[in-house]
Amino acid sequence: MKDTAPETIYLADYTAFGFVIDRVQLTFRLDPKATRVLSRIAFRPNPDAAEHDFFLHGEELKLIRARINGAEVTPQMVPGGLRCDVPEGPFLWEAEVEIAPEDNTALEGLYMSNGMYCTQCEAEGFRKITYYPDRPDVMAVFDVRIEGEMPVMLSNGNPGDTGNGFAEWHDPWPKPAYLFALVAGDLVNHPDRFTTASGSDVELNIWVRPGDEGKCAFGMQALKDSMRWDEEVYGREYDLDIFNIVAVDDFNMGAMENKGLNIFNSSCVLASPETSTDGNYERIEAIIAHEYFHNWTGNRITCRDWFQLCLKEGLTVYRDSQFTSDMRSAPVKRISDVIMLRARQFREDNGPLAHPVRPESFVEINNFYTATVYEKGAELIGMLKTLVGDEAYDKALELYFERHDGDAATIEDWLKVFEDTTGRDLSQFKRWYSQAGTPRLSVTEEFADGTYTLHFEQKTPPTPGQEAKDPRVIPIAVGLLNPNGDEVMPTTVLEMTEARQSFSFDGLSARPVPSILRGFSAPVILERESDNAERAFLLAHDTDPFNKWEAGRALARDGLLAMIREGAAPDQGYLDAVATMARDSALDPAFRALALGLPGQEELAQSLHDAGDTPDPQAIWEALETLRQTRAEHMQDITAKLYAEFQVTEPFEPSAAQAGARALANAALGMITRLDGGAQAQRQYDSADNMTQQLAAFSCLLEAGKGEEAVRAFYEQWQNDRLVIDKWFSMQVIHADPAEAADVAASLTQHQDFSMKNPNRFRATLGALAMSPAAFHHASGKGYALLADWLIRLDALNPQTTARMCSQFETWRRYDEGRQAKVKAALERILATPDLSRDTTEMVTRILEG
Repeated sequence: MKDTAPETIYLADYTAFGFVIDRVQLTFRLDPKATRVLSRIAFRPNPDAAEHDFFLHGEELKLIRARINGAEVTPQMVPGGLRCDVPEGPFLWEAEVEIAPEDNTALEGLYMSNGMYCTQCEAEGFRKITYYPDRPDVMAVFDVRIEGEMPVMLSNGNPGDTGNGFAEWHDPWPKPAYLFALVAGDLVNHPDRFTTASGSDVELNIWVRPGDEGKCAFGMQALKDSMRWDEEVYGREYDLDIFNIVAVDDFNMGAMENKGLNIFNSSCVLASPETSTDGNYERIEAIIAHEYFHNWTGNRITCRDWFQLCLKEGLTVYRDSQFTSDMRSAPVKRISDVIMLRARQFREDNGPLAHPVRPESFVEINNFYTATVYEKGAELIGMLKTLVGDEAYDKALELYFERHDGDAATIEDWLKVFEDTTGRDLSQFKRWYSQAGTPRLSVTEEFADGTYTLHFEQKTPPTPGQEAKDPRVIPIAVGLLNPNGDEVMPTTVLEMTEARQSFSFDGLSARPVPSILRGFSAPVILERESDNAERAFLLAHDTDPFNKWEAGRALARDGLLAMIREGAAPDQGYLDAVATMARDSALDPAFRALALGLPGQEELAQSLHDAGDTPDPQAIWEALETLRQTRAEHMQDITAKLYAEFQVTEPFEPSAAQAGARALANAALGMITRLDGGAQAQRQYDSADNMTQQLAAFSCLLEAGKGEEAVRAFYEQWQNDRLVIDKWFSMQVIHADPAEAADVAASLTQHQDFSMKNPNRFRATLGALAMSPAAFHHASGKGYALLADWLIRLDALNPQTTARMCSQFETWRRYDEGRQAKVKAALERILATPDLSRDTTEMVTRILEG
């Protein structure tokens, strides 16, 4: 039956669990249809708890028997778990339950993926394995015994006894249940070793299905690089004898940081030049680093409750961004992060799903694994580091690890270590954690008698449940340039704390050109009147890579907005400036490739909406197409030279240097294709020896309308590689004409290789449609109807993926009445579905009511 009146959980209602767990012993007797889980858990009363209510979470479990101190008991079965009378002192709880991993399509708890047993317990999946206090502040040492016929049986911690049909594991570090992991299957390993800074020898393994062994080397190197980097930058050593990674095909997330046994979506660990693009390699490197860094920021120090999710995720995302910056190009990484932040998190902040970095309430915690918690949470760490300085940041982190190792901590604990090491009062900074929405930072200026003054005003629009906003601390990194392009004031961080605040700079001989919000020093929307001449000047002369890129982006955006609103021709100033930038050999090829990118359809729609206009997705798409065509014609004298100059002739390496060269060459190929009809793209497709080049050419052929043969050839070549075929599905939808894209996606759902049970394949097909605004928001409403049809079907199998995909509807109120009516009908149809999950019910309700 449909979930009745889902309970809202509030941060303010937190109370400590009534018992402490001294030890957990679990035995798994594996069977696809009837796995038995035996638990022996040593409890004692928690002296810090106000109440001692013995409630254990449990869902979809068949209780076989339960004992307390060896005596049979009959617990009271209640919604979401069980209750039982217990002794006043310490006691031993024993339970035996039966579960059916093969029938678990939600991919939470213990389930099966292509014959492999696998777990996913974050956030609340452990309650589908056995009865337990499934909350992050309950931490315990686990001993696990796995019994079965699988050749490889893994769990957290260090290996213990192993014999015919069993394997035992001991994790000496107390952990919450969400970090529990078990994998059992026919697996082969890619082994290596790592010696820590203190001399400990660590066994490393990446476990994969037979046949994938050749795709592990890069992931292993990324793991070793992450381990060394964490030692050198944060002073954190690994703390077990073994570290295992397992690649799993059916996985809702990218990866999971379970202590000592990281479980990865196959797409986030398997890599080879033939099957993976440069973008895949960089993503794999970052995700492996992210999950490894969780060993300290997430595992050794976890979060007290799920409202503190940003404590572990924001800090760890920030750390993996630092790592990628050190391993590759810091400016390119920063620009890429901001592009993603604006595309995903700013959209979230400006819609019905807006919520603070630390929410005050939730119905389903899985719905708060969001860009706000992760990406904006990381931005807060970066701002804090900017405000206190590098040295103070390092001291605060050292104190954080020392003070809270083994704790389930809070945002208050996090900020307190900074207050204690710096003497600063961070109560105003804490508003970033409690207030939703993206601040608008408006700027005016004046110059007189050698003094230049910047006047700032900050405003944050209302968000659901938060009408009024208080001023936040905003670090504004500013530089000043002379009219000749020389920098007269290097980057200086201004600390804004009031709603309105001014800053003056004396002793200037001429009115400077300001470079504001360098490095994107705060996640705000900067509003300042400027003109194309100034933007072209900054694109040419700014010493800050981010603002150099931002100037070109603003040139393109304003020109596109004029084309959309007024039917204007493409802006000549932008065309000249971008051509000059592309020719500049002093610039990193990766930077030039990024600077050749154009604002996305979502970014332009949001800009129009913010200005009070109703965006037309088709008009936005047409303006972008016109500008791309005009730019290709304008730059035709240099694109062939760029394409030839940046061909990589050496053997493929997933290095930053090679990736940057390929990115610039392929950007040039895209422009060439618009003039030669795909002839050069076909030559590249035919000769490509790596997926980056092949997929770029495939994309160009589809854009040119010459991809019919390539679609067939690509499938025939890669039909046995599931990850490459995900690309095949998505590329056809992405590059379809907006009027036809929903039909293309619908036809692909009928393909023999489509399966909605696999999250990767579902996202590659329906997700690709939803992420193409002109196609998804086509006036016919076909995109809305198709996605709603499939979400209704998927919800019964996988509520978590369904709920997350519902967020594609979140911008519906910015569009015209006709589109709004069609979206509303689709959402109401989803909501009326019998037995709709709690996850999806919450998401659709928030979108409709927001």
